[in-house]
Amino acid sequence: MKKMLPILLVAAALLGYMAGYASRAAPQPILSGHFDGLSLIPTANAQENKKEVMPFGFNSPHDPPLAPDAPPITYWNIDDIHKAKLVKEAGSGSSQSFGGGPVHVQTRSFSMFMLYRMFRDKPVLSLTKVNSVLDDAEQHAGAYDFYIFTGGTGEMILGGKIANRQNLQDKDGIIPGEYRGQPVVGGQTYKVKAGDWLLIPPDTPHQPKPDPGGFSYFIMKINVGVYPWSLIR
Repeated sequence: MKKMLPILLVAAALLGYMAGYASRAAPQPILSGHFDGLSLIPTANAQENKKEVMPFGFNSPHDPPLAPDAPPITYWNIDDIHKAKLVKEAGSGSSQSFGGGPVHVQTRSFSMFMLYRMFRDKPVLSLTKVNSVLDDAEQHAGAYDFYIFTGGTGEMILGGKIANRQNLQDKDGIIPGEYRGQPVVGGQTYKVKAGDWLLIPPDTPHQPKPDPGGFSYFIMKINVGVYPWSLIR
């Protein structure tokens, strides 16, 4: 009997292991990830036979539908942009927006275009009837402005308050949340040159101050949802 005891113990341990293995829960999907640079890239296992989870509770990434004027995939060749004289030769006359040219997109959520600010050595009457060598400062309650400077040099005055601030008006009347005026009081000055980027939050006064020769920049306006797009300039 004593000789059989080790065999019985081993048999009992084996039976216990087999019973425990059989009673374990089925493997569950595992969500794991790794850091690649600064982003967490998830990888999912054991996702077979599960319904695809669509974003935001809709049946498709395109529900609700995009704006009717949302652009398709769009590519701009830098050579074409140079031909438009927007990078080094910004044009002449007063400040110009190059709408309808090689770089112009507008939707209900954002717009993109090129803009040139010229240098003046003699004052002219601004949009808000201020005699100045500078264009009026701007303030947009409903949109971010994102600039990429493409040519020339100068300064941008940011923050503070706009003296002589007025609502912008067009042929349809006053545009709520859009302001113009000058000078900017208590702002901070940034030197800018071709290649620099600038992000201007909503409701932040900003005024361009170009060097001789002026400067040009690509601008994206991003609607933060405060106003209908038709009110954002």
